[in-house]
Amino acid sequence: MKQCGWWADLRDPDLEIFLHLNDVHCVVGIPLFRLPLANREYIKTAGLRSTIAWAMASLAEISVGAFVLDPMCGLGTILLEAAKEWPEACYWGADISDSQLEGADVNIKTAGLMDKIELLKASVKDIPFGKKFKITKNIEVLPDILQEMERLLRVGGAIVLLLSHDLHKRMDDITKCADHDSRDAISDGTSESTTAEALHADGNSSSPVKGVEESFLSSRQTCFGSLVLEGAYGVSLGKTDAFIYKYKKISAAGNQ
Repeated sequence: MKQCGWWADLRDPDLEIFLHLNDVHCVVGIPLFRLPLANREYIKTAGLRSTIAWAMASLAEISVGAFVLDPMCGLGTILLEAAKEWPEACYWGADISDSQLEGADVNIKTAGLMDKIELLKASVKDIPFGKKFKITKNIEVLPDILQEMERLLRVGGAIVLLLSHDLHKRMDDITKCADHDSRDAISDGTSESTTAEALHADGNSSSPVKGVEESFLSSRQTCFGSLVLEGAYGVSLGKTDAFIYKYKKISAAGNQ
């Protein structure tokens, strides 16, 4: 820049260019607004970036009359974004920290959503970044936490998680293991269905299609019971990267 005689005004530039590089992608962008997209007038105490919170709420597919729980709500950013965009649902948030709940309460009152969001104090494991527990311990208990979430979730409901890079790698390992087991289940299930059709060729047996459907359902189930991974998305939190995971419950516990 000095060689070309250029001078950059870092405080009030005429044009800003955003460049993000990693091992796979190169993203170039130009801001359209002076204020960041994450800026919200109703958030007095900032927590999770609002754009990330909105993305997580959007993935949850919140419908009219749905019950939405954030068991580690912090300052309530996810609940605020969800209630603003999908107001016809019931929202509950829990956290162990009094200061976080107080900040969330201020944000909720500022946003005028006191009748939409309920807060309560509760102790839950710190899933995303392991600030209260060692990351190795969080990695060990993550499958158990997901299984408990699966038990409480209704069929068709969704779980949306924000995970650190270490927890993302752990989840990736678990998913690969489940995929391997699923391929074995598909092979076994198809063989059993074919055998059943041959043994009952007189037409009195139930349709073999049912067996195939049951095998397919079983193949989609993971070590988290009836939870199916629908997507994993890398996001930037500024100084660090994270991953949003979406799971959906495809069957009741009794049908597993």
